[in-house]
Amino acid sequence: MPLRNPWFETVAEAQRRAERRLPYMVYGALLAGSERGRTVHDNAAAFAELGLAPHVAGHHADRDLSTTVMGVETSMPVLISPTGVQAVDPDGEVAVARAAAGRGVIMGLSSFASKPVEEVAAANPDVFFQMYWSGDRDAMVQRMERAKRAGAKALIATLDWSFSNGRDWGSPMIPEKIDLRTAVRMAPGVLPHPGWLWRFARTGRLPDLTAPN
Repeated sequence: MPLRNPWFETVAEAQRRAERRLPYMVYGALLAGSERGRTVHDNAAAFAELGLAPHVAGHHADRDLSTTVMGVETSMPVLISPTGVQAVDPDGEVAVARAAAGRGVIMGLSSFASKPVEEVAAANPDVFFQMYWSGDRDAMVQRMERAKRAGAKALIATLDWSFSNGRDWGSPMIPEKIDLRTAVRMAPGVLPHPGWLWRFARTGRLPDLTAPN
């Protein structure tokens, strides 16, 4: 499966760019995990324990990492993790879906995404829709049926959340919506990042923190 864009930056570099570009409260909300952030730290530490023993001599220059997940082809064994409320960019999850399509990988879409599943599936037909065990049976069936109609090819069942939890290691409060009062309160953190602000100004709309799915 050929890649449309062979260029790729490291995750560490992407994080450095995000920290420079985003207002501190937006970056903090992205970086924080639940409660004390212990799981985030433990996951990173566990991955750091894995090492590679590369054998370079005699290998072919072209390598194929493609595989299938639930019968859906992907260019590498990596899926976009379903992450809620990606309204840090005007295009939100649609932008991530386009990037995933450009790399030929599957897009995982959160139930709490800031963009409708129909728009995301239009940008990347290989969408797996993530479901929480929340609401009654009828509400869950309606969400699944809507995702199926939009073109989602599989479900990601998340069973570790059914109620709100806290973040007590410095994550800023995420408002339910951006109104005039909230915009004024956040202005000191936003104004030093005119590039980020300009992206929303060009669209003529405020960041949408609702969950349309």
